[in-house]
Amino acid sequence: MFRECPSVPQDYKDEELRLADIYKPIEVDSTMSIEDKTKHMVVWYLAAHELLKGVRFPRKELIEVSQKMTECFRTGVKDLISWSERQQVPVLVFSAGLGECVVAALTAANYMLPHVKVVSNFLALDENDTVIGIKGDVIHTYNKNEAAIKDTEYYTMVKERNNVLLMGDNIGDAGMAEGMEHCDVIVKIGFLGRNTEANLQSYMDKFDVVLVNEHTMDVANAILNMVL
Repeated sequence: MFRECPSVPQDYKDEELRLADIYKPIEVDSTMSIEDKTKHMVVWYLAAHELLKGVRFPRKELIEVSQKMTECFRTGVKDLISWSERQQVPVLVFSAGLGECVVAALTAANYMLPHVKVVSNFLALDENDTVIGIKGDVIHTYNKNEAAIKDTEYYTMVKERNNVLLMGDNIGDAGMAEGMEHCDVIVKIGFLGRNTEANLQSYMDKFDVVLVNEHTMDVANAILNMVL
């Protein structure tokens, strides 16, 4: 979304795309270990965040772009958000992207409700809305876990809860609940949409349910409606 904003410099967009062309295939490589992937992800994210420095944050443009993204959510997300609001179940959106983009997209779709929290890479800005870095430690595809949500508002909401429904579309997402010793049951749903044949077994090893080329939240919503 950020690169879709008209005022973002073209040289930033070109270099960001060049980095993605290098590291995205590594991120989804079915033959590389998580440890090796992690090293590459750190290099990628640090380089991408360095690119952002000096760029003026396009606040208004991002809101406009987010209005066009509301159709990108999986079918059934609205039902899931509504169910969780009724049942007072906290929802965490854990993203390795830019937090401002995540919040803008959720807000545009009317999903940014009080029980929905976002943990992501949020920009550090100066008094002129110019990017000077990223707040806190970098969150990448393979370090989304309890360590990243400790001391956040979301953690205080869930530390007494012992059941988790985890969903993700990257193999690294399967570890998002790691370290949450207070949880008795963690059901993991993996959405596999890239390199499906090569990655199927590794997804099956990490997730309890693997949905291949599935663009709805039907399975998750069915589980939730069976529970409560």
